[in-house]
Amino acid sequence: MPLPLSQGNWNPCTYARPFIDPRAVAKRAIPAKTMYDTIAQHCGGLQVETTFAYLISERGRFIPNSQGGARHGLDGVDPHQIKRVFFLGAQGGAALLGIQLHPTDSDGYADLRQNTHLDSTDVQLLATCSGLANWHDNGAFCARCGERTTYAAAGWERKCLGCARIEYPRTDPSIIVAIHDQNDRILVAHNTRWRPTYASLVAGFMEMGEAPEQTVARETLEEVGLHVDRIEYVASQAWPFPRSLMLGYRARVVDGAGLEPVVDGVEIDWARWYTREEYGVALKNGQIEAPGPISIARAIIRHWYGQPLPGDE
Repeated sequence: MPLPLSQGNWNPCTYARPFIDPRAVAKRAIPAKTMYDTIAQHCGGLQVETTFAYLISERGRFIPNSQGGARHGLDGVDPHQIKRVFFLGAQGGAALLGIQLHPTDSDGYADLRQNTHLDSTDVQLLATCSGLANWHDNGAFCARCGERTTYAAAGWERKCLGCARIEYPRTDPSIIVAIHDQNDRILVAHNTRWRPTYASLVAGFMEMGEAPEQTVARETLEEVGLHVDRIEYVASQAWPFPRSLMLGYRARVVDGAGLEPVVDGVEIDWARWYTREEYGVALKNGQIEAPGPISIARAIIRHWYGQPLPGDE
């Protein structure tokens, strides 16, 4: 099952992170060769000879390069616009940095969640940058003592200036489930915060002590009032908007149980069953809108549909 945020190919060079200050490289305070030598020392002799940067802003936005890709040379980056820099690893003789820019207008930016033409590694690394930036923006103070924290380990840690506690980027596990009936119809639902025609699968966060299969059953009952069994894991996808890990499942309504969705009208205001033919027609005539192109929700629906969805390239 193609999952655009989970198919990148690069070396994260995690052992080099504590010894690298990519901020100094990006702001021309030290030569890039110093970083390259550190990578070679701590990443099994890996040789790099150039640097590429991914330029990101708020809400999953990034700046494409002149060819429509995502990688930029450092020469084209204004040091005064840099807010934070993350060391992402290396690929093909290049060191990879993520650069979070200070907020500005949206001219020249693209929405990562709506892009399907980018290289799979670039998509995954842009998403990683977005997640790291969000984590730093919300992690300025220590959860233990309340003192300020500071950037550390090339952007992969925050260290408390008071009690020296180290915090790492957090990932919150969530489930997303394709619910089927005995005739293999699929259920899609509309959240009250979404665009009027946008519809997706039932999803929700795991609670403390739950197994993901228990979360599937609980969220399905809470959101659409259906009892399910035959719960099967499908695939997972990091979703750092801001920091989730989506665990994908399929499940079937319990034999003999009711099939009429019951929604709360507060979080979910409608949910409907579709055959494959009905779903395709609804997409074509604009009755509903499918989940975004890089989401696991779309991948699961497309797998059930058995062919590209109307509108796919």
